[in-house]
Formats: sequence, C-alpha cells, structure tokens
Amino acid sequence: MHADSSLAGALREWSGWLSRLGAPVAPWLRRGRPPEEIHAVLGADVPAAVLAWFSWCDGVDDAPGQTIGDCWVIPGYWPVTLAETSDEWPVELSYPHWVPLLRDGATDLYVAAWSAAGEEPVVVSLLDPGNPVVEFGSVAELVTVTNACFAGGVYTLGEDGLLDLVDAAGYDTIYEEVTGRSAT
Repeated sequence: MHADSSLAGALREWSGWLSRLGAPVAPWLRRGRPPEEIHAVLGADVPAAVLAWFSWCDGVDDAPGQTIGDCWVIPGYWPVTLAETSDEWPVELSYPHWVPLLRDGATDLYVAAWSAAGEEPVVVSLLDPGNPVVEFGSVAELVTVTNACFAGGVYTLGEDGLLDLVDAAGYDTIYEEVTGRSAT
C-alpha cells in the first residue's frame, strides 16, 4: 500500500470499524484537516502518509463525561490533533523529522519518523521513553495491522465498553503476517 488514496481508504475503514463496533470514540472523531492547513503546521515537505493521517482525523472532540478510554482508536491510544504536533514532546529519536500520531494518557507515543524529504516515514513506538522502537515500516503498515485486528476480532469492545486487545496471540500473528517481522 502506498501513501495515497489506498491509505486514505484504509483510514476510512478504521473509522468504519470504530462505528460498527460502537466504540465510544466513533462520534467524537474530529474531521481531518485540509492539506493547506496541514502544510502550514507541518511544512510543505510533510510525507504523503502523514498528510493522509491528518486529512483523515484531527484528534477527538471533548464531550461531557468523557473518559480517556472513550477516546481510544486502538486499545490505550487516541489520535493527536494537528495543533498538538507543535507541543513539546519528551522524544529523543535518531530521525531528524517526526510527528506524533497516537498518544496515551502518560508519555507513550507512536510517531511517524523520517530522515529526508520524500522518504516514507516509519512508525516508531515510544512506549518506554528513551527506548524508541521502529514498530511499523510505514503508516500504512500500522493501519493495515489495525484494520486486520478489528476484522479478526483481536480488537473489540471489552465488558467495560472500551476498546480492548482480547487476543494477544492473534495480534502477534497479524503483526508478523503484515510486517514480516517478529512481534515484540
């Protein structure tokens, strides 16, 4: 999959899974931003995959009574807003360019990272500050794994009504099939 209309379609599929499952976040996902606004914040050389990401979703609207779990688009994480990309983040990477995509309630992040203009970004997980790991070879891999997890029932709503990983072994299998790498 390339960072083009097929990525945009896969991102819409992700939203569709959230809606079909009745995930609390579904009605609160903010519409994506137009390309000119994304370029104004992230620069003209932002990779197409990052442009597709923020064209798909600009975070989550606040709602009365909402909890952090109500914002999750995958278990434990919600999408960063375009405005938040300019915030100070506790990130140390060997990549000169990076943009946060998903965050949790503490310091864990998933970021798109790249070295030069025109380069396809990888997705680095910062689940333990100071220990970045390239978890996905592209934004498209992240989205493909996520959609496969929804399709395979690996991600579903738990008894508490929040998104949950209910099949860790299933996740590992999907991850390995999509990425060609061993699950960590």
